[in-house]
Amino acid sequence: MNSVKCPNCYAIQEWEKVKGRFNTDFKRYNNHIKSFNELINEILDGETEGTFARKTGLSHNMFSRIRNYVNKKDPPQRSTLISIAVGYNLDFQITARLLESLGSGFTLSNERDYAYQFILTNCRGKSVDECNDILECLGVEEKYWLGAHARRPESNN
Repeated sequence: MNSVKCPNCYAIQEWEKVKGRFNTDFKRYNNHIKSFNELINEILDGETEGTFARKTGLSHNMFSRIRNYVNKKDPPQRSTLISIAVGYNLDFQITARLLESLGSGFTLSNERDYAYQFILTNCRGKSVDECNDILECLGVEEKYWLGAHARRPESNN
């Protein structure tokens, strides 16, 4: 007999994955007193420029920049941070904490920010490209899309 307590809406193996993700997210969120650099380096620990670029759609150079040079005085574009959140399957709370550690945050009365929150909450596990399709269907301007779109100089936070 299996001793794993599992909600009826999940198969046991699926529940173990969901619960594992919960435990990982909870641990990351409760490490909230860390700086942006500490948090992002924990998230990107063991990654390479290549895997980073594949997961996020961002450039190889962004991997080094995000790990070593980003801070409150030189924050990344919001779409860059959301690209990382989607690529690394981060939840809304962890992503909000990353923004807060840079002196920013989500403004849920802003349609773009609400769309970002929507994909982080309702579309976890989707790729950057799939999330761009969702953003397009939600009416978000292309300059605020993720991945390669986040590299465009005309994009704003």
